[in-house]
Amino acid sequence: MSDDALWYEAALLVGLTNALNVVADAPLAVLEPAQPAPAAEVVFAEIRAFYERADVPSPFRRVAADPGYLADLWGATRRAFTDHHLGRRLKEALAFAVSVTTRSQFGTAFHLGEMRRLGVGEGGVMEVLGVTQMFSSYTKIADTLQLEPDMSAIAPVDWSPAPGGTPPPPKPLAPEAP
Repeated sequence: MSDDALWYEAALLVGLTNALNVVADAPLAVLEPAQPAPAAEVVFAEIRAFYERADVPSPFRRVAADPGYLADLWGATRRAFTDHHLGRRLKEALAFAVSVTTRSQFGTAFHLGEMRRLGVGEGGVMEVLGVTQMFSSYTKIADTLQLEPDMSAIAPVDWSPAPGGTPPPPKPLAPEAP
């Protein structure tokens, strides 16, 4: 698993970014409590400190009526965005790319702000946007043409299980065409 640590870290970040964007962009204003539970204030203080801001981002405010859920969501978010194998600036760039690609109004603005706060200049932002646009375009073209992946000859299929999972049975390879 240590060889794949970067990929697992990136995957967790992408999943959590999407989850936060879904909550923030949902058109359900009734989810945001007028007064968060008192236990939420402790978590809110951590969130404010982590992001170095006076306010609490909307996805956390929206779930604050359930302090346990708020604490779990914040714990997972803090873990995903803290420096480990990947640095915080790169993680914010990935989150920005995910948000742009999924058209999240909250995520695009929030992660752009975080990138800038962490010192990413206009050139860096444009580079991330350019790479995102390029891969998004290639994916759309491949989807439209219904292309099949052609990477099987480059690397063997990895049948190892996900961490903690049971290995799937090996799939037989398709016979080669004559």
